[in-house]
Amino acid sequence: MKKIFLLLAMTGTLAFTGCTDDDVPPQVIENNNTFVSEAFQINNVNLALEPSTGRFEILTKLQPRLYPSDVILVYRMVNDNGTSVWQQIPRTLYLSGEDEVDYDFNFNRDDLLIFADATFDLATAPEFLNNQTFRVVIIPADDASMNRINYDDYNAVAERLEIKESDVRMIN
Repeated sequence: MKKIFLLLAMTGTLAFTGCTDDDVPPQVIENNNTFVSEAFQINNVNLALEPSTGRFEILTKLQPRLYPSDVILVYRMVNDNGTSVWQQIPRTLYLSGEDEVDYDFNFNRDDLLIFADATFDLATAPEFLNNQTFRVVIIPADDASMNRINYDDYNAVAERLEIKESDVRMIN
C-alpha cells in the first residue's frame, strides 16, 4: 500500500511541476479566469513576394502569444460601392475570364502569415497586394457559444465577442 501511495505522490508532483504561468496568455483575466477575445488591425501593408513559396505574403508577430487552444479569424477590408466592408479570408476572388486571386492565412502561437496567390502573375496587379488592411480576431476556443455565429460577418463576431472599434489595436 505504501508503494502505491508513493507512486501516486510522485506522479502528482511531476504533473503539477510541468505547469507554468508562461502557458497562460494575457487574455486570461486573473480574477475570474475568464477568457476574452482580442482584435487588432494591420493597416496599409504591402504583401511582398516570398521567393521560396512563390506567394505574396506578410508575416506578423502575435502579441500576445496565443493560448494553445485559441483560434484566429482574419478579415480583409474591401471597398464595396464606396463602403468599406470586411471579408473573411480565406477568400477567392473571381476576376474576368478564368483569373482568380486567393487570400489565405496560417498561424501558430507566435506568428500570423497572410498570403495571396493567383492564377496569373500577381505582380502585374498591385491593387491586390499594396495598401491592404486586415483585421484579426483572436478567439478563445473554450468559448462554446462561438459555434452559433456566422464567422463571415465580422460585425456579428465583434458584437458576440463585445469588441468595440475602440478596442481594436492598430498595427502599422
